Amino acid sequence: MARLRYRVEGEGPKVVLLNGLFQRLESWDPVVPLLGGYTLLRYDMRGQGESEAPEGPYTPKAHAQDLLALLQELGWEEASLVGLSNGGIVALQAALMAPTRFRSLVLACTTPYLDPALKAKVGSWLHALKTGGTPLRLRVALPWIYGAGFLNAHPELLTEEGLASLIAQAPDERAQERLLLGFLSLEDLRPRLHSLALPALVLYGKEDLLFPKPYAQALAEALGAELQALPTGHAAPLEDPLAFAQAVRKFLEEIHA
Repeated sequence: MARLRYRVEGEGPKVVLLNGLFQRLESWDPVVPLLGGYTLLRYDMRGQGESEAPEGPYTPKAHAQDLLALLQELGWEEASLVGLSNGGIVALQAALMAPTRFRSLVLACTTPYLDPALKAKVGSWLHALKTGGTPLRLRVALPWIYGAGFLNAHPELLTEEGLASLIAQAPDERAQERLLLGFLSLEDLRPRLHSLALPALVLYGKEDLLFPKPYAQALAEALGAELQALPTGHAAPLEDPLAFAQAVRKFLEEIHA
């Protein structure tokens, strides 16, 4: 297990919030106040934020092993998982490895498989990183990460000052490469997901260009899960934290009723 920075807050049923690929646990700040009544665990995955960044690549299996070890360390015998993007993939991998440890899954703006189109999108980030470092990787990624509505409402994100803020939050470039290579190693999980008997909610952003609706549909079909749209792009919890939290809360309340 990598050494992981984490934070536990709140009271109630246990829920783990799983970051997107380059995020820190602070990325959940807009959502946490809207999820009162739950004990929330959020953490920096290996290579993210202040967690350890060992040799890579950081595969979904490696992330899932870290998660299971962290839950063991905390004494959490059961929890629901809420995963965004790569965090959703890690949630799926962890559930496949230890299905009895989890109560339910919320999988947002994510995918259970890679196709050539998705490999090309994320592969372009890797090439940008190697060519122009974090600044170029961010410029290439931003139109895929945020929906048009959000970017049009927040043009400051595209300024040098806005990019500087995002650069400051990003992992170092070696960790970014390991995170990207780990993501690109994803195998098709769909054949194995039919065996999971966990309640699941699949969320997708109507303006998500990175993982548009067909990926969410494929995931929902494989899991026999509910499928729900959000009025966002890929970064749903940041673009519309209220809509995201309401969808998550409604689902969790039904699970714990």
